[in-house]
Amino acid sequence: MMDRQQEIYTYIRSFIPMVDFLAEILGNTSEVVLNDLTDLDHSVIAIRNATVSKRKIGDPATNLALRTMQAGKREKSQFLANYQGVSRGGHTLRSSTFFIRYQEELVAMICINTDDSAFDKLKELVDQIVVDYKHLEPEEKLNSSKLSTVAGREKLVAAQVEPEHLTSNINELAESEVNKICSEKNISVNYLKREDKLEVVRRLHHQGYFLLKDAVGVAAKVLKVSEPSVYRYLQSVKSEAKE
Repeated sequence: MMDRQQEIYTYIRSFIPMVDFLAEILGNTSEVVLNDLTDLDHSVIAIRNATVSKRKIGDPATNLALRTMQAGKREKSQFLANYQGVSRGGHTLRSSTFFIRYQEELVAMICINTDDSAFDKLKELVDQIVVDYKHLEPEEKLNSSKLSTVAGREKLVAAQVEPEHLTSNINELAESEVNKICSEKNISVNYLKREDKLEVVRRLHHQGYFLLKDAVGVAAKVLKVSEPSVYRYLQSVKSEAKE
């Protein structure tokens, strides 16, 4: 008789045919991924149309998956639809995630990341045509009929969802937060003050980054500090949460 861990392992992998099914329906511009949330360091266990994000089997969980695991039992959503995803090259995608539970425990996710760039270019072209020929229509008719998006897609975009970064290693997650701080301060990482580095660790902690193996060591290298320093920053952040 299988133990619980083996049951969950088998249960998660029973969704692999669903990945193939969705990929066939949605086409080459939609990447479909099955993430095992019981192994965050090697979360991707099945992926189709991987050229969209350049990820592969064995890659770690995204920041969305980490935030979800950090939330734990407080995460009650069944799915998230049409929020912003960001590929490794900074390319914007339209992403959706379905949460998979085993006996009420969140164990996996099926994620769909769609590259709508071709439709966006078509929209720009149509908008330009409308502008060029607007003298042919009354102004009020033009304003009411002008296309704001292709097939009303914009109306579906989920609000309140922080962009999901589709990275292939944990260095990129840490570097993303460091780059944000450096951009905000308009300085390089070498000139970050202690409170800036603490803020980076705070943001990473809230995203669940430190659930990943070797996260402290990677964060230390990116911030150019020692691992004990990152542990001290992390302890300060956890203390703040308790207050």
